[in-house]
Amino acid sequence: EKDLCKNFVEQARLNGDPIHYGRALAMEAETLGRLGNFEQALEVVERIKFIYNINKQHAAICKAYASDRVAQSFCHSVNFNNALGRTRAALETCNYIVEEIVPKSDPKNIHNMFCLLYAVIFTLKENGFALKAHNLFQSRVVNSFKDHFGEGGSTYSKPMFRPILIMLDLEMRDDQDANEIDELSSWALDEDNFEKKFVSYEISFAAFCASPMAVLGEVCFGLAKRQGETENRNILLQKAISLVEQSVANTASLPYANMYAKEKLDAMKNFQNECI
Repeated sequence: EKDLCKNFVEQARLNGDPIHYGRALAMEAETLGRLGNFEQALEVVERIKFIYNINKQHAAICKAYASDRVAQSFCHSVNFNNALGRTRAALETCNYIVEEIVPKSDPKNIHNMFCLLYAVIFTLKENGFALKAHNLFQSRVVNSFKDHFGEGGSTYSKPMFRPILIMLDLEMRDDQDANEIDELSSWALDEDNFEKKFVSYEISFAAFCASPMAVLGEVCFGLAKRQGETENRNILLQKAISLVEQSVANTASLPYANMYAKEKLDAMKNFQNECI
């Protein structure tokens, strides 16, 4: 698979079109990351930096591939750095994406914006910047979607908006009133309107960071920790564990998403043991 990517990259380079050459390199980086070769993947992303010009290439790449798959390589590199334990490098890349890539990207291409920011959101959250992540996702994805398409509009990533915002809200504050927690808990325990709606999205989003089942598991975990009654807490905690176990199983071929899910599963089981 790596050899096929290298051949594709070389053919694209010889063709002389920077649009397709950039996409070929991005695909090579994604493939190396999917194979767990994070160091090599980062080396390819470094090569992309020298040929990618967002001002000149963004529109053409989106026209050819529906979203800016070259710029999204920087999003993947956030995960590669995290996998290697390089938190500072991951956060620096997040800042680069937010300050240099996002402002120059088409705000109407919501799916592209979602993909650009998905790993950024999780990295910020995991490092104590949940409020920044919430505001970024709200303004650049959710509000932009409403501005350009209205409440009734449609985009592939729209079903993920609410779970992500709730996950971040539960991470950044603990002053939700009882009625809000009860309403969210009822939603989380409604299988048809909760996890069943996201089964088909599992792998497509896990390719960019955490899988939807992991996100939903974090929502249940955040709600469980806010339950006053032991029975309700245990029900939500067990559901959180079950969802993240599904994420672990589903992402066996996606190393970073799998790593993320396993870390969350360990935290949930540790909390469960403390509650016994």
